[in-house]
Amino acid sequence: MATMIISAATDSDPGTGSYFELAARAARTCVQRADVGLDEIGMLINTGVFRDSNLCEPAVAALIQKRIGLGLAYEAGQTPTFSFDLMQGATGLLHAIVTADAFLATGGVEYALLVAGDVHPSTERHVSDFPYTSGGAALLLGSSPAAGGFGRLHTCEAPGTVDPTAWVDLGDAGTEGRRVISIRAGAQDPVDLAVAVVRSCVDEEGLDGGDFAEGQALLLAPAHVSGFRTRLANTLAIPARSVIGFAPSIGVPYTAAPVYAYLNALDVGLLDTARTVIFLAADGASAACLAYHPRSASRTPGMPATSGRTHSRAATGVR
Repeated sequence: MATMIISAATDSDPGTGSYFELAARAARTCVQRADVGLDEIGMLINTGVFRDSNLCEPAVAALIQKRIGLGLAYEAGQTPTFSFDLMQGATGLLHAIVTADAFLATGGVEYALLVAGDVHPSTERHVSDFPYTSGGAALLLGSSPAAGGFGRLHTCEAPGTVDPTAWVDLGDAGTEGRRVISIRAGAQDPVDLAVAVVRSCVDEEGLDGGDFAEGQALLLAPAHVSGFRTRLANTLAIPARSVIGFAPSIGVPYTAAPVYAYLNALDVGLLDTARTVIFLAADGASAACLAYHPRSASRTPGMPATSGRTHSRAATGVR
């Protein structure tokens, strides 16, 4: 049994600027599309960094868990859902994937729900000095004998002492500390950090430019800076068409960016033939990537990913 992506969803409804609400909506949609019962989900991990009112306690994961009614009852014979925050900047979702994978591999949980996304702490939709687009995203992970699962996480951080890229200046904020935040770009070029982790991952997976040219491999590279994907493709010497981001109309998501890229690749049919999908996340402070194999290597190309109930989720639930 290996971990597979059962479904995915995003929500950027302009009617709300609350991360709690946007993430909860994405989570509900993700679960509904997968036709999975809430009582089957044993884990919820939140990776969103920027949240309503700069809230630190309780864990945002617990607030989202309550909103969607996930595993709240402590009853005899039923294990309550384990929820927690895992914040690692732009790369948080990838760290959450490997964390959930460890629990799924041991049978500790049947399904794991991951949420990501960010908003300005004031919950206003448009704030001039906030660089990220408000939104929420969710991934539902489960196990399948027909999936190849995820590879090892490859990471890279900017060398030396890294200054904070987001903070609240309490002296300047005064009584408005819950409504403001200061953000600056990391000192390192995100492309340099991304190249380092992708090369490490590609080498370990035994991939070359031909795999990307033939559509057997894809690189999901959601970009926060102009020209990111083109520069990345040129440096790695792989076709630009194999480096997938998302439509400019989506804006600039932060922690949710890998989900947007995955859904874009799915919508245009690029996941139909890919045997290796490399998830990448990067900013000016760090980068991470890992390989995902939607199909087991023992399966014949072109055969269905699996059969029965799980196949129905995988085929129709991810949009």
